[in-house]
Amino acid sequence: EADKVNPLPIYKHLQAQIIYAKGEYQKALDIFTELQKTDMGKNGEIYYESAQCKTQLKAPNEEIIALLDMAVNAQTGLVSAPYVLARGRYYDNAGEYRKAFKDYIVYDSLMNNRATHDFYYTKFKCETKIRQYQLALNDIAHAIVLNRTEPTYYAEMASLQLQLNQLEDAVRT
Repeated sequence: EADKVNPLPIYKHLQAQIIYAKGEYQKALDIFTELQKTDMGKNGEIYYESAQCKTQLKAPNEEIIALLDMAVNAQTGLVSAPYVLARGRYYDNAGEYRKAFKDYIVYDSLMNNRATHDFYYTKFKCETKIRQYQLALNDIAHAIVLNRTEPTYYAEMASLQLQLNQLEDAVRT
């Protein structure tokens, strides 16, 4: 009804989000794609939501990455951080660990090294996959500082220390 009285892109955006929540991904994608041509296209969220639709529709990785790239590049600075992280996670899940690592570095920088313990654990796992062991140890230690009650972090740190033959450190951990 609001759209009929005063048609604004924000109303279409809300409709697309509702349609997505209902599981009608192609219909939602069509609306998000249409919104990219409006002023809302200057916002990374529209491209990110389009990428989510494409993911649900099992689109090729290149199409999803292209949308995530547009989400990252739509704005600069801190506002792009969630989209940098989303792209990094996508790369990580796709097995492209070096690309994921680069995005994790950018995200950490955008967050001024004040991300969550979950992020540092995710970054740790990525770093171990690309054999950046010292960085991985630093990040798991950071995760522990942020959440001292998570036993998994201690176990992961000790396990990596054992792999690196840092036996005394592993025992202490």
